[in-house]
Amino acid sequence: MKLNRNWVIAFGFYFLVLLTIIGLAYGGILPVKVSAIPFYDTIGHFILLGSASYLGHKALGGQMFTIWRFPFALPLAPIIVSVFAAVDESLQALSPLRTSTVSDMTANLVGIWAFYILARWK
Repeated sequence: MKLNRNWVIAFGFYFLVLLTIIGLAYGGILPVKVSAIPFYDTIGHFILLGSASYLGHKALGGQMFTIWRFPFALPLAPIIVSVFAAVDESLQALSPLRTSTVSDMTANLVGIWAFYILARWK
């Protein structure tokens, strides 16, 4: 696996920022003024998880995941970020301060795969 040191550092820093945002959301400490922006939540999911996918793909050097006897390989970073998003969205259903919605998960997945395509294109 060919890792790019600069992209790994960027992804690591971004992932810490993402975890901080998630922690603040679970703690109910996110700023309320953001809610004045229409569809801020959907846009936020799209951009935040999409950026993680982009940086992860660059950090892993485009590493692919091959499933035994499958005729094709899948990109590793978007798969990891998609699983992370699915776990977080599932945990939100257990939190009294968070809500788990299909639209949030859809925005996550569309952002993850759109930014992956952008990472491959650039």
